[in-house]
Amino acid sequence: MPDPGSILTRNWLHFGRILRGLGFDAGPARMLPFLTALTVIDIGRPDDLRTAVRIHFARRRDDLRLLDRALGAFLGAPTGAAVTVPSAEVRETQPGETATLTGRQLKVLDDVDAAEGAEEMEVASYSRVEVLRERDFDTLTEAEMAEVRRLIRLMRLPAGLTRSRRARPGGRDRLDIRRLLRRSLRFGGELLVFSWKSPTQRPRPLVLLCDISGSMERYTRLLLNFTYALKTASTRVEAFVFATRLTRITHLLRSHDVDAALNRVMASVDDWSGGTRIGEAIETFNRRYARRVLSHGATVAIISDGWDRGDANQMRSAIARLQRSCHRLIWMNPLMGAPGYEPLTLGLQAALPFVDDFLPAHNLANLEALGTLLLETAGRRPVRRQTPVAATA
Repeated sequence: MPDPGSILTRNWLHFGRILRGLGFDAGPARMLPFLTALTVIDIGRPDDLRTAVRIHFARRRDDLRLLDRALGAFLGAPTGAAVTVPSAEVRETQPGETATLTGRQLKVLDDVDAAEGAEEMEVASYSRVEVLRERDFDTLTEAEMAEVRRLIRLMRLPAGLTRSRRARPGGRDRLDIRRLLRRSLRFGGELLVFSWKSPTQRPRPLVLLCDISGSMERYTRLLLNFTYALKTASTRVEAFVFATRLTRITHLLRSHDVDAALNRVMASVDDWSGGTRIGEAIETFNRRYARRVLSHGATVAIISDGWDRGDANQMRSAIARLQRSCHRLIWMNPLMGAPGYEPLTLGLQAALPFVDDFLPAHNLANLEALGTLLLETAGRRPVRRQTPVAATA
């Protein structure tokens, strides 16, 4: 079952959309403190909940009645019902008087369907999403495939943090000698006030190498949506596609329209749905791009089924060099969802001894698992092994 906390957050974000439709400033700068406040108050107490809404979103006295009406509608009150506002809290409202909304404001509430209860609507939709998360991409209908693409676009995988070479003032990690000496000048060179510094944290870079050959045609559009979601969530993502040759597509994904971005990718790649030479593509990456994109300890993720027409020895030498150059080398294979699958192709047999993590990529849950792995392993290097990694679905 989904985490109740995440359901609650999504429902209150829906409330934020209602407030924006009513003309309130309910952007991230106000919603984040409001969501934090909900974790420390008893949301079962109407007065506490109403006070939290008023504090975070009201800017004028006249806003109070409108906020109370919107909150009542969101929590399930009938659209035509009014929320009673105590006269002690709003000067213009007399005891027993009810707050009203204009026709335009009522239409906003009707359009977003807030009066039907956002929480019930959200919970009811989870069963279908959970089924799609576990369904193999190869078994989806066209309608289900479109829904999965939409869910992928909404994904925001967490990027693991790594220590930067740059330092910031504060902490207790190391003495800041430069600042210490400068401060000592105030006291005639005496070291009286100590200064400290600590390393900053930044997202670890991620490099994606996505197979777009003919054997991957069923998964290509989905995986490009996944690549777009990763690129949108972080600026430290480099994306490449390959079949018989390697093409860098990072700049093509810089767009607010995912369909336009993917259409530009398809128009720019000459070997779309062609043959596969994985070893040659990785060798090209090592020669032309590795020094530039792997210099800050990037994690590399290869998404491919492993079918390869190239030379196995070339694959072995290229991927061994790639592993030595990156922080962690991950291979994700869409075929691992098939019953009884074993990595028996010559290309995979040559590559697996140099792969740190061999993961499935046949459903939405597998793609989400990549984010968990990146978060858990960002701060530590893997133990390099020289034996093939066992495939686990």
